[in-house]
Amino acid sequence: MKTIPCSIVLLAAMLLMPISQAADKEPGVLLKSGEWGQAMGSYGVPKQFEHLVPAKWPKDRWYSLVIKENDLLVEAQSPNDKNPEWLKKIVSQIPEENAPEASSSLALVEQEADDILHLRVPDAPIKEGKHPLYVFKNGGHILNPELDYQYRLKLNDVAFGMRVQNGLKGKNGAPYGEGATYFIEYDGKQFEYALGYYGWASRIIGITDMDGDGFPDFIIEIDGSNSIGKIILLSSTAKPGKNSATAILHSWGC
Repeated sequence: MKTIPCSIVLLAAMLLMPISQAADKEPGVLLKSGEWGQAMGSYGVPKQFEHLVPAKWPKDRWYSLVIKENDLLVEAQSPNDKNPEWLKKIVSQIPEENAPEASSSLALVEQEADDILHLRVPDAPIKEGKHPLYVFKNGGHILNPELDYQYRLKLNDVAFGMRVQNGLKGKNGAPYGEGATYFIEYDGKQFEYALGYYGWASRIIGITDMDGDGFPDFIIEIDGSNSIGKIILLSSTAKPGKNSATAILHSWGC
């Protein structure tokens, strides 16, 4: 009896595998207007786009996120807008590979920063409209979480827990470096996110349900020694255990 090579069997199994299993989901991307010249103080090109020339960045399926008082306003890109103006302004600043570095001073004059975040997560069911943000005891939607404190909260009658830990601790228990780690619990499961980018100082600027699955989604700011940024954590892209952030936007200093 002739033996079929294992490689052929494996290939056949992959061809028969459902697409959802055979291919990884497309990762999320977060952008914002501002300085993109790739000099000091610039936003960094998302890892997902590092292999693309700027002109080839995806132009479809973007959502704008704006916080107004204690609500998050989510708006889908119009299907008629094939190349958004805000995206063209970002792309125009980024040097092509092996091209001279863009003038950051000129870019800062031309690009006015705003408070709009632009999120693209093709595999997540983002919901348009006004989403109420969780309001903390201080009366606002922003929280500088106390390290190692177990928060017990409730969003839209759904109970959830949250604890923030520094990535590393010294012998005396004092936190240092390597980024904050978020532990989020709901529906009897725990989800862990190591934020990285040396962002051990973090604050929550919004908790809401923007993907409509009934569980909390997070908008977080990080502030480290040489990097700042914003991070989106969507419950619909998470699995129990360790997770990567849904989308990250970061910039660096000197």
